[in-house]
Amino acid sequence: MISWNTLLYILLAFSVPQNSDKFDSQLAFCDFSKLKPGKFGGFAAKGFPEYHYVPRQFTDGWEIVNNRGPEEWLVFESDGKLSLNYLGYNKTAWTNEFIYPVLCYGDSLWKDYMLEVNLTPIDRSDLNGIVFRYRDGRHYYLFGFEKDDRITLRYRDGEKGFRQDGWHELATGRFSTDPTKTYKLNVEASGTKIRCYINNREIFNVSDSHYSGGKVGLFATSPVAFKEVRVMSTSKAKEEYLAGKASREEQLKLLRSENPQPKLWKKISTKGFGTARAMRLGDLDGDGQLDFLLVQNMPYFNSNYNQITCLTAIDQNGKILWQSGKPDPDNAWLSYDVAAQIHDIDGDGFTEVVMAQGQWIKILEGRTGREKARYQVPSSAILPGEKSWLEYKHYYRRDLLPYLNVDCISFADLRGTGKPQDVIIKDRHTRLWAYTNRFELLWTASANLGHFPFFHDSDKDGKDEVFIGYSKFDPSGKLIWSLDSLMGEHSDGICVGDFSLAGGPDKVFIGGSDDGVLLLDGDGKILKHQRVGHAQTPSVGQFRPDIPGLEFCNINFWGEPGLITIYDSKGDEITNFELIHAGSPVQPVNWRGDGTEFIFLSPNPVEGGLIDGWGRRVVLFPDDGHPDLAWMAHDLTGDTRDELIVWDLESICIYTQDRPFTGNQVYKPVRPPLYNESNYATSFSWPGWN
Repeated sequence: MISWNTLLYILLAFSVPQNSDKFDSQLAFCDFSKLKPGKFGGFAAKGFPEYHYVPRQFTDGWEIVNNRGPEEWLVFESDGKLSLNYLGYNKTAWTNEFIYPVLCYGDSLWKDYMLEVNLTPIDRSDLNGIVFRYRDGRHYYLFGFEKDDRITLRYRDGEKGFRQDGWHELATGRFSTDPTKTYKLNVEASGTKIRCYINNREIFNVSDSHYSGGKVGLFATSPVAFKEVRVMSTSKAKEEYLAGKASREEQLKLLRSENPQPKLWKKISTKGFGTARAMRLGDLDGDGQLDFLLVQNMPYFNSNYNQITCLTAIDQNGKILWQSGKPDPDNAWLSYDVAAQIHDIDGDGFTEVVMAQGQWIKILEGRTGREKARYQVPSSAILPGEKSWLEYKHYYRRDLLPYLNVDCISFADLRGTGKPQDVIIKDRHTRLWAYTNRFELLWTASANLGHFPFFHDSDKDGKDEVFIGYSKFDPSGKLIWSLDSLMGEHSDGICVGDFSLAGGPDKVFIGGSDDGVLLLDGDGKILKHQRVGHAQTPSVGQFRPDIPGLEFCNINFWGEPGLITIYDSKGDEITNFELIHAGSPVQPVNWRGDGTEFIFLSPNPVEGGLIDGWGRRVVLFPDDGHPDLAWMAHDLTGDTRDELIVWDLESICIYTQDRPFTGNQVYKPVRPPLYNESNYATSFSWPGWN
């Protein structure tokens, strides 16, 4: 006869997760009770988060990782308890691409822990579950339900390439569920050992060493309700985590103390005529100092078509030099590029504002804003055999707009005059036109153009070649090479040069959106192709002086926003890190003047700052109420080090270093010319010393 106590012991032995590790120290608990019923985590302000800082509404510590697809996270209340529900599906409404909505929580230093989540699998048509040892939006483990009553344990490395998911399955089984019932999912991760449970029943017991630690998360690609989340650690693991966290904070404190701190130099009011990321720098009044041109625009038909409505020119003291058009704060928001530049296009020694407005290219006098000339933009008619039109037809409404909607304006030396006074204009993605500075047509071409060109005299004949999208054109418009037939997406940025700094041949660096990052030789041959997700805003700088040559940097936006990757001059990955889940121009910043450059993440005092080549926030902004919507770096004081220019619709703040430079020679890198400013131009920084 078995006693009751013995029977109870046997039942508990089979029902409780068995592990030699004792998860007795709580790291986190969430029952979503601090949230409000309704939409979860929406943006708290206007702005396109590809290249603006736009804070999220209160999310109780949960980070929204992915942004491609519907925002279908909702908080529901039932019987006094709250649940976090995902009500979307895996594919976007406008493409056939897969999305992976993920929320993450915790610290990258978490290692050995037990994750417990109560969830209701409302829909089993796709993959839902819990994430652990999350490193970034492309690297983590997942334990969850999928269709056909299957259950899976897998990891994602995101390395499978264009429109593929990068999953590697470690174990699979079957488990039926009731859409009206809640199930408790447990994962115990200790060292290389991973054990998974449902309702205290062991499902998987495997060993894997791909990821040793990281945050926890919730994963959803079809309707599911999450109700409670608990993270428990062993006492030893928690002690190690707390010690590691303290060491990390001490190291960051030391690094920050070694760098100049941002000191407010000027604050300029732009209330009533301010703008988002549509500002240009240039000497408009001819006094030798850079001025600001603020551009407001109005979308029409859809957000791909923008028309400039107001220009306001101000000097560094905030004095309005002139204004053209009627300012309206509702027209301050931009989601693409702006067709306006400051440039001495006629060579008279004074700058002009060259802008597209409606069916005209207008040339305005920089000092007064007076119109000097205007030229008709070309027709938007489709060329015979224009294949790129078919690829991007969803961007255009040529049935409603008979003339070209100019996407951007740039300047090059195509005729060999010694000055960049030839003009390139283009539409959204398919065709470009090359003109003289009197807008006499030189040539036109069609290709998968991407966003913004890069000009470089590759053969040293005194004329610029045009690198744009995945193509290279000679100065007369002849196509030299193209990768259009090999790539599935468009280029978001391109740059050319000897990145090795060793007198070697030129290479071509491309941030190719969903195609990832490419490094080509001068003939267009692919040398390296890194499948890192939707690679945007590429930059080139001296981010890691311990590594020969310059480094490449990109940040992801669509899919896994905020994932930053740094590569050496050969195109090999050095490191990657994820500090925020948003876009950023990731511009190089010459902050210290000693030859080491930082990455400008954003001006936000908590989530932004300047980042070093190891992914550490080494310079923070003061929490003084400064604007943090948009930003750029440029030398304004004349000491060759960069100032940090940050702004929103109401003000511009300029920060300089709180201490003078003390070395023997100060770094003075060569940067892109201000007359070719763009939201999509590659930010490069060629070494130089003063």
